[in-house]
Amino acid sequence: MANTPVALLEQANNRGTLYAVVEQDERTAYFYIYPAEPFTQRYNMRACWLRNLQPAPDERDYGAMEKGTAPLLETRYCNHPDGKESLQADELSVMWHEEDDGATLFYQNEPLAVIPGWSLAAEQPASYALDCTEVVENCGLFPLAAPALYERIEKTSAFWDKWGNETENPWQPIQQQFLQAYEAQFGETLQYYAIDQQMWPPMALARFEKEDVVYFLSLGVSIRPMPWVELLYNDQAPGFRRMELGLAVSKKDFTEEEIMMMAQGVSGMADSPWANLTWLGEGHTISSASVPAGFDSFILSSALYNGPDIDLPAMEGDRVNLFWASPITLAERESAHTKANGGYDLLERMIGAGIRHVVKKRGSL
Repeated sequence: MANTPVALLEQANNRGTLYAVVEQDERTAYFYIYPAEPFTQRYNMRACWLRNLQPAPDERDYGAMEKGTAPLLETRYCNHPDGKESLQADELSVMWHEEDDGATLFYQNEPLAVIPGWSLAAEQPASYALDCTEVVENCGLFPLAAPALYERIEKTSAFWDKWGNETENPWQPIQQQFLQAYEAQFGETLQYYAIDQQMWPPMALARFEKEDVVYFLSLGVSIRPMPWVELLYNDQAPGFRRMELGLAVSKKDFTEEEIMMMAQGVSGMADSPWANLTWLGEGHTISSASVPAGFDSFILSSALYNGPDIDLPAMEGDRVNLFWASPITLAERESAHTKANGGYDLLERMIGAGIRHVVKKRGSL
């Protein structure tokens, strides 16, 4: 077939959950983000027109769509009605966004297109192309023109430059800031466990003990903002997109083996937002095989905490939320899932019953 598209670029994101692809045929060039196989039921492919290689039609290219090929963009929407030269594969590069769900495409080191991560979860697609001159309502295509888009690209580029700097690794000061914040309340760090499985970013779980309570607190999880949050919270996203995890267990109620099992469960949550293209927040429940007998899951909450203030450092200017993991029973989890925001109701019941962040033996509410 003369018009078979050729893949000029294909690059997976950090966790292999999504793939950025640039395809070009004799007529057009397009940028795509495809979900990996485990996520195809939850997320649709997102497409972004890049350029026409032939003269643009005056009307929508229904003929191409009927044939299942990428359509040309109409004349009134593109800045090159007579067509443009083909893209060269060696001039293309992709920069994944910090959330690991969206990406910016560069050509000759200049931004060419953006597919934002929130578009994957939104009902309507959205993408931004440099050669698009005005909004194309029927396919969610926008000009790559807003200053805020370029500010975001520059910020993301600076973020990756910082983490790629071999002479000034940013992890050490982050590590020290978080350990100091935790030690100020819970005493010296007794043990330190790497939980990043030797993948970026560095993440760890630190152990503390105070007044017959064992504490495990994470650090490094907040280096990345979580997917989804920008879509859900818009301008308020900086207050919700970064987290660390905490666990506090009474030594009088549980054995060392049970305590370590719960800590393993918490460490397993640390990468979940990026491994599963999701987010974690107040009142979220997570099924776990690491809870003690009689329990089914964990619920996450900062509201359960009733200890002294922990002064966590900001991350990239964002607030960092510390969510404490507390085991809940199957009945409690099922109750929380019967309605929207049911986790908040369960937390209110828990707090009303005197259940706070320190995990103790208890019956079901």
